[in-house]
Amino acid sequence: MSKENVEIVRRWVLDPDPANMSDVDPDVVWNPVDEAGSQGHDAVRASLARWKGEWDEYEQTAEEFADMGDRVVATMHFHGRGRGSGIETDARFYGVYTLRDGKIVRMDEFTERSEALEAAGRRE
Repeated sequence: MSKENVEIVRRWVLDPDPANMSDVDPDVVWNPVDEAGSQGHDAVRASLARWKGEWDEYEQTAEEFADMGDRVVATMHFHGRGRGSGIETDARFYGVYTLRDGKIVRMDEFTERSEALEAAGRRE
């Protein structure tokens, strides 16, 4: 089922639509890099809205999806310009998505690839 897991994660990462969370478990745990963790659809929706509201310009692209069985490691590139500050950010981060029964049950973000791979049970 890991190929399907990659496709589920790809759909979510490329279009994290708070109105359509059909690929995300209702009790999902999300641990973003830059803020406290959250649990559940409503908390994820609130976190996404808060995050997107902090940027005048915001672009996120997926660079790679690594199949790790019940986990998928997504390499993401982010570019944005802060609302109000005008400060530009250009960064790469790594998401470890854990899936069960065709749903994302956990999303953990890291700034280092080695940390993400270790969290997924692999080493570089």
